[in-house]
Parts: sequence; C-alpha cells; structure tokens
Amino acid sequence: MRSTLVAATIAFAALVTGPASALAADDARPALKLQSPGDEMPRPTDEALRSAMTTLRDTIGVRLQGDAAQPMAEADYVTLADEIDRQLASIVAGRDFHSRAGRHLQWMLGDIADGAGLMRTAPRIPGKRMGLLRAVETLNFYGREYDHPGWAALKP
Repeated sequence: MRSTLVAATIAFAALVTGPASALAADDARPALKLQSPGDEMPRPTDEALRSAMTTLRDTIGVRLQGDAAQPMAEADYVTLADEIDRQLASIVAGRDFHSRAGRHLQWMLGDIADGAGLMRTAPRIPGKRMGLLRAVETLNFYGREYDHPGWAALKP
C-alpha cells in the first residue's frame, strides 16, 4: 500500500511539473504577426477620409461648444442629424468596404449614423443627447484607431 502511494505521488508530480516546462517554452515563441493590412494599428487612411472626418468632427464640435445655459433644442438635434447623415453619405460614396479595414470603417460610420438616427427619432432631449454622445465617442474612437495626424478628440 505504501509503495502504491509513493508511485501515485511520483506520477502526480510528473504530471504537474510536465506542463509547467511546456508553458515556459511558450514564452520563448515569437509574437504573432498581423495577418492583413486591415489589422494594422493605427489603421491606414487616405487624404479624402481624413478631410471628411475632420469636417464631421468640426461640425459636431461646434454644437458641443454651445452655451451650457442654452442647451440644444429638439430641432437643433434633428438639423445636426441631417447634416451628419449628409456628410456620412459623402464619405461612403465611392469607398470600397470589401477589405477588412473597409469593413471596420463601415462599422464605425454605421455607429455614427446610429447616433444621428437617435438624435432624429428619440422622443425626448436626453435620448437625443445620447445619440450625440454616441457619435462623439465613435469619432474619438476613430482618432485612436486610425492614422490621422493632428486629430483632436471631442470633449462632450
């Protein structure tokens, strides 16, 4: 009985220490390389995208800098949403969304469009404000994810 306990202890110790050396070897592997240019960080942009995104940021930024004592009215949110949609349509026109980077950009622009839709359709001003904040946060995300020199984040 004593020899069985010793054998079991040795077998258990061998099992426990075996994977530890294998895990140590994993640290020696080189880091994985990114598979596609769409995975590069920051994501590549072209001059047309940078210009259009700057215009969109400036359009929204002007509304954020308004007088805090005079919050935006419902009609102002709807007008801003229409302007955002117009600018998004110009960004999307002629753009290829079939690459990984293109699909990521499409997702991001869709998120801004969702925020504009909320600004247009929310029944009360707090909901419209949430739509504006969604667009702001997505624009700030663009600035962190994409290669856009001189990008300044919006402060809601």
